[in-house]
Amino acid sequence: MAKKYNCEKNGIPYFRKTKTIGHKSDGTPVKKEFYGDGEKDCDRQIEEYMDKIKSGLNISIENLTIEQGMHIWLFDVLLHSKNIKSASFEKHECNYRHYIKNREIGYIKIQNAISLPFQRYYNDLYKNGIYLFNSTNKEKKHVSVTSNKIFDLNKTLRAFFSYCVKEHYTLDNPCLLSKIEIPGNADGEEDETDEGNDIQVFNEQELNIIKNNLKYIENQNNTFNIMIQLGFITGLRIGELLGLKKKFITNSIVKVRNTLKKAKVYDTADTYHRELKLIRPKSKTSIRTVNYPENFYSILQLYFKEQEKKWKKNNLTFNDDSLIFTTQNCKPIDSANFNRAWRRFLKRIEIPYKKPHSIRDLYATTLVRRGAKLHDVKSMLGHSSIQITEKYYIFVFPEDKSKTANLIRDFVSL
Repeated sequence: MAKKYNCEKNGIPYFRKTKTIGHKSDGTPVKKEFYGDGEKDCDRQIEEYMDKIKSGLNISIENLTIEQGMHIWLFDVLLHSKNIKSASFEKHECNYRHYIKNREIGYIKIQNAISLPFQRYYNDLYKNGIYLFNSTNKEKKHVSVTSNKIFDLNKTLRAFFSYCVKEHYTLDNPCLLSKIEIPGNADGEEDETDEGNDIQVFNEQELNIIKNNLKYIENQNNTFNIMIQLGFITGLRIGELLGLKKKFITNSIVKVRNTLKKAKVYDTADTYHRELKLIRPKSKTSIRTVNYPENFYSILQLYFKEQEKKWKKNNLTFNDDSLIFTTQNCKPIDSANFNRAWRRFLKRIEIPYKKPHSIRDLYATTLVRRGAKLHDVKSMLGHSSIQITEKYYIFVFPEDKSKTANLIRDFVSL
C-alpha cells in the first residue's frame, strides 16, 4: 500500500499531523506539528513524544546537544557550587574542552544519547589517540589516550548525565560503568620496567649534604630551609606546606587543613585568569594530623620570631592565621617559584636534580625502611587508597632487597 503524503517541505513530501501537547496557564492549547514519512511514521513520532511528556522529560530542551548542555552544566551550575573544588571543576572543564567541544560526540542530542556512540568513541581514542590544540604555540598535537584518561573522561560524562537525569533532560545515564567498557589490554604485555619507578629519593651521602645545608642560621632568611626540613619530617605535599598557617602547627603535630594552589578563576565562560588560593585538600583523607619529632619545635620557635620581625617590617602582624612560609613581602609563595628555588639549591650543593615531590618520597621510603606499618604510612601521607601507599613498599633500595633475599640463605644445599 502506497504511503500517503499531505504536504511538501523543501521539496520533500511528508505526512503532517498537529497534536495538542498541553495547555497554557490561561487554558489555551499548545499544539505541535509532526512530519513523518507517511501517516504511520507520523503517528509513531507523536506516540514517542507523548510518552516522553508522560515520563516527566523536559521537552523544551529536546534539541539540546551534549556540548551545549555540558557548557550550561559547567558554567551555570558547577562553577558557582560551594561543593565543587576548583581542581574538580578544572578537570571537568578540561575534559569538555579537549574531548567534547567541537567533537562528533558533542553534537548528539541529550535525549537521544545511548551508550554505543560513547563506547565507539572511547575505543577510537584508545586505538588512534587524538589531536589536541595547544593554546601556547597555537598548534595541534597528536597524543595517545590511556585507559586511565578515558576512565577520567567517562567520569565527567557520567557526572554530567547524572545532572541531566535529575533535571529531567533524559531518563537514563548512558555512561554508567555498568553500560560502558573502558578499553585497554586486560591481558597485558611483558613489562621490563621497574615498579615504582616514579619514586625519586636521595642516597645517604646526598641526604647528609642536604641536611648540612639546611641548618638554621640566625639573622638570615630561613624560609626555604625550614620549609624543606618540615617537608622531610612530615611528608606534606608542597601545596600543603605553602598553605600551612601558624595555628595548625604545635610542638609535636601539624594539622593539614589547606593547600595553596594557583587556581583558574573564570571572568566569563571563555576567559579566565589564575590566582593563588587556599583551597581544601584534594581528598577527605588529605585532611589529617601528622606527628613530627619534638626536637624540631625549638627551631620552629626561632623561625616564628624571625617571621614576626619580617611581618612587622611590612607593617603587618604575624598571628595564628598567618601563613608561615611567605615571600619577603609576606605574600603567598607560588609553587613555581618554590620549584625554581629547589632547583637552584640542588645545583648549588652539587646534587643531581630530583623533583620537589622527592621530599615526600624520601619521607615515605624512610618510614618503610625503618619498619613503619602500611596503614600508619597511608594515614600520615593522607592517601585515599592503600594501593597508592603500597608503591613505597614495592620500591626498596637494592641493599634492602639483598638483605631480604639472604633471609632464606639456609635453604641452599652446599
